[in-house]
Amino acid sequence: MHRIAQFASLRLSLLTLFVLLDATTTDSLAETRWPDEQVAGVFHCHADFELDRFEPLWEQMARLQQDLTRELRVPAASEPIHLFLFERKGSYEDYVGLHFPGVPYRRALFIKERGPGMVFAFLNNDFETDVRHESTHALLHASLPVVPLWLDEGLAEYFEIPESERARGNPHLSKVTWAARFGQTPNLAELEQIGSLSKMGATQYRHAWAWVHFMLHGPAEAHDELVSFLAAIQSLSPPGVLSDRLRKRIPDLEERFREHFRNWE
Repeated sequence: MHRIAQFASLRLSLLTLFVLLDATTTDSLAETRWPDEQVAGVFHCHADFELDRFEPLWEQMARLQQDLTRELRVPAASEPIHLFLFERKGSYEDYVGLHFPGVPYRRALFIKERGPGMVFAFLNNDFETDVRHESTHALLHASLPVVPLWLDEGLAEYFEIPESERARGNPHLSKVTWAARFGQTPNLAELEQIGSLSKMGATQYRHAWAWVHFMLHGPAEAHDELVSFLAAIQSLSPPGVLSDRLRKRIPDLEERFREHFRNWE
């Protein structure tokens, strides 16, 4: 079940899949004995395979909280986040189906309500990307009461890449750069109207990532507005609409966006 929240006059969406859970659900799942378990920063990993097979990933995960805090200046998560990881797709599907019947199938999931957040994933060619993506959601929602859907997904798309490749190695970069060279700019106001994950297709994910990249690596004013916007949400103050805030600081917003990607190397 998707749970949509409203924050003042701005419609905000809980960015990934939220399920109405009893507060003890996370603890009861985590207390089960798993074949392998370890802690990486705020992440408590539980797996039915040897976690040492992905040691570099857990080192990255231990730093992910620091990355978000540094780039977004959001508070650090004050609660653990539990990762439940499976070697086989079938085991993943059986486990999620048993504990969360009715949840729509996704290759990886972030689930949270009143207790600590939970991430579920299984081994596949995109396993590490899936874990970083869903864990970014988990960190954001451990720090903020709500995040607009497009921004939640844009940030997850940005941080799902290893740190050394985030700025220049994301697969989205090539298409966004070519579009900018041909004078095209993703419509941020349209992204802000999206209230359901079912409306987020490949194009919307790419556009959301592009605006996040612009705010993190473009003009200082854009980064300032992103940080201020998230700070307002964290303090439960009406944040307004991010596109309006950006345009007030950067009147020629679309041109600056295109210039950013045309000149990005």
